[in-house]
Amino acid sequence: MNSVSILIVDDETAYLELLKSLLLQEGFQNVITEDNPKNVIGILQKRHIDLIILDIYMPQMNGLELLEEIYLYHPDIPVIMVTAVDDIDVALQAIKLGAYEFITKPPDADRLVLTINRALDQKLLELERDTLRQAAVKGLKRRQLFGDIVTNSPLMLKVFELVEIFAPTKETVLISGETGTGKDVIAKKIHELSSRKVQPFVVVNLASISPTLFESELFGHVKGSFTGATAGKDGFFEAANGGTIFLDEIGELPKELQGKLLRVIQYGEITKIGNPKPLKLDIRIIAASNKNLLEAVNHKEFRADLYYRLNRGFIHLPPLRERGDDVIELAKYFLKIGNKIYKKHVFGFSNEVLDNLMHHDFPGNVRELENLILNVVAKSSDEEFISTLEIPSAKTKKEVRLNPKHELISLEEAMNNHILDVFSHSGNNIQKAAAILQISDRTLQRRLKNIRDQKK
Repeated sequence: MNSVSILIVDDETAYLELLKSLLLQEGFQNVITEDNPKNVIGILQKRHIDLIILDIYMPQMNGLELLEEIYLYHPDIPVIMVTAVDDIDVALQAIKLGAYEFITKPPDADRLVLTINRALDQKLLELERDTLRQAAVKGLKRRQLFGDIVTNSPLMLKVFELVEIFAPTKETVLISGETGTGKDVIAKKIHELSSRKVQPFVVVNLASISPTLFESELFGHVKGSFTGATAGKDGFFEAANGGTIFLDEIGELPKELQGKLLRVIQYGEITKIGNPKPLKLDIRIIAASNKNLLEAVNHKEFRADLYYRLNRGFIHLPPLRERGDDVIELAKYFLKIGNKIYKKHVFGFSNEVLDNLMHHDFPGNVRELENLILNVVAKSSDEEFISTLEIPSAKTKKEVRLNPKHELISLEEAMNNHILDVFSHSGNNIQKAAAILQISDRTLQRRLKNIRDQKK
């Protein structure tokens, strides 16, 4: 009750003090009094009021007139009307104008407190209802915008929130995430939700461009600018003019060209090979990387000024292993896709298969899961229920290091030993061990299952 703010409005000063004293005794510590009804709207503009107790008959202003003003500007504040005259017509008029309750003077203390509590409870319920309604509307809108992306993960919902924030702007966006997490999908969604949606969306995978062709492919060249340049060529940036260019695997961009990209961002212009005259362009740049670019900056492999210009808007995509039940929902989705592609009617998955999917780390993320399910559907008989599933392992032995006993073991084995040690010292408590290792409970459970499976 200490946080509840109550305003009492009455022209009788003695009554104001009496009612304030009564409410203080009942535990309402924040009680304000006002003997001039003409000051009430000003009070409501300057401070937060949860409930108003308002007299009807006052010489400066009729309480019913003030009630209309309160309801017009502050309809969320419950108002309890009080008067010395027991008039049913006036009471009905007050209720019609929006009053919560009508009480005659002097009010019974128990009834007044009960009425106040009921009014505050109703206000709270209405606020909760409005909040739920707004959340439902927002959720419906988000489902409409992102309905083509299969997920129920809270982590992905946060990604959607960031997409909605960055999409309408002209800012560059940097998307990070492991291979196969769908960075290209999010980049396309940013473009689709922007004012450039009808303009070109040009995808450039920098990892697939030959080092000798980077500058020509990105910025273009004029005829005769170098041996073999028998004709002029527009680069990817010029092709994206007016729209969005998505530079995937931005960490692969050679250091000598990073300065040119920085100039594109800063001045909105490119320079073709063989033509010193800059060409003005209107382009929105989205970049992505599965590498830690900040680490690359620290190792002088990536320009710091370029990193910070790209990172005006930042979105990190969680790996599939951290997206909970999305693994199952995506598997079912890819099953439908596979049935369409191969014209089959594969029914679904057994519980054992679903359990195997949930306990696999999927280092290749969504792309790995998609390939796995499509391959299974292709090899399955029509109208079959998938009861077994072999998940190929892409794991390889990593560099060899010494362990505390100076035995040569792989990095993976050392990591597994460390996980088992932490789990043991935590009393086999999943939550404690996961907190020490700074991973999720689900990830630790998968790791432990994989370790046990390897020892079988």
